[in-house]
Amino acid sequence: MTKCKQFLMSYLNEVRSTDVANGYKEDVDTALLKLYAEANHESLLDLLASENFCILTDSATWLEKHKKFFALGLLYHSNGQDAAALQLWVKIVNGDIQDSTRTDLYEYIVDFLSSCSDHELVWKYAEWLLQQSEEIGIYVFTRRPREEGQENSFNPDDVMSCLNKYPKSLVKYLEFLVLERRIQKEKYHTHLAVLYLEKVLNLKSLEAEKNEELCETRVKLQSLLRESDLYRTHLILDKISGSDLHMECAILYGKLEEHEKALHILVHVLKDFAAAEDYCMWNSENKDIPYRQKLFHMLLTAYLNSSSAEHELVMAAVDLLNSHAADFDAALVLRLLPDSWSVQLLSSFLTGAMRESIHAQRMSQIALGLAKAENLIYKHEKVKLKGSTTVLSDKKLCQVCQTPFLEPAFVRYPNGSVVHTHCAADRLVTPNTNHHFPSPSRRT
Repeated sequence: MTKCKQFLMSYLNEVRSTDVANGYKEDVDTALLKLYAEANHESLLDLLASENFCILTDSATWLEKHKKFFALGLLYHSNGQDAAALQLWVKIVNGDIQDSTRTDLYEYIVDFLSSCSDHELVWKYAEWLLQQSEEIGIYVFTRRPREEGQENSFNPDDVMSCLNKYPKSLVKYLEFLVLERRIQKEKYHTHLAVLYLEKVLNLKSLEAEKNEELCETRVKLQSLLRESDLYRTHLILDKISGSDLHMECAILYGKLEEHEKALHILVHVLKDFAAAEDYCMWNSENKDIPYRQKLFHMLLTAYLNSSSAEHELVMAAVDLLNSHAADFDAALVLRLLPDSWSVQLLSSFLTGAMRESIHAQRMSQIALGLAKAENLIYKHEKVKLKGSTTVLSDKKLCQVCQTPFLEPAFVRYPNGSVVHTHCAADRLVTPNTNHHFPSPSRRT
């Protein structure tokens, strides 16, 4: 009997997609489903996941009989009954009914709902998903297809209202809005910064200085504070005041253009000279050269104007000059430096400054030479145009309006065409050819 059933399964599977099954597709697929379910055959799921013609009532009864509840959900889905399918799958996850077909059924439900266009169904199970796992459940909102229309997307404010009871999910959703979708709204950027900050302060209060989660959250906070220009800087600064989050404080002062305060923290409080150099670099991105030089001069001044001439500050100043010679005004630097500093100590800086100065001078000379050459070309063209004569008589007609000249004033184009001055509205276009020329030659 078993071999007969196996043969029948093979035969029905072969003929279901051929002309032999025409007119009997429902009977063939339903019979195949029953055979698969009875034999616990792996092809049952493939049958239901693809287009099929299984009779719903008959097939559902058979799947329930053989406790194939996940497969029954697929059957409901293939018949457009997603609500019934989800209800069944949720019962499996909750342990109300037993079916071990998929050990990752919860993740499957999340993926299923993330692509579901029925918003009421998504909202119905959103709370349940988040209760099971905040980290995974949030995917129902963050992994929705990007190509879906605006009318089919979820309102972020509605989603955030739902997530207020789930802090981990709320952070992940704000990261999705700010960092992935790049939504330029102050409230989202500020909200995310505040959540990062509150988490950092809470972890620090637990004396978890070396906690990996604390380090990771601080990195995220600092990155957001550096890269975003939309959050409320004063609000975040007020929340940080009184804490030992000095790096974050320096970044915020930078956003407020209070660079001296920021550099004082980096140099004299944190003594993080590499971070001070990085501060000057990222704060001067997309800015002009004078702005960049101003920041580096501020940093050099912070090193040199210390009340105590600490050796490490002196060496930091030397290293700064030698590694960023192009970012300084050499003449101004030489006026700032102590007389006791030797030329040998600044050899790299002086060499780089000299090289930069010579390069700038030569580039200026090249630009000047090119400008002179271009001017000479234009002068030559002008001389050539002036060398030819134009005869104007009462029989000569304007090339634009085709009327004779009644006044001695006219405009002559390089191709020899003459027009009235009032007809030469577009003085760079020849009326006959529409050819563009650098400038017309006027003779009167």
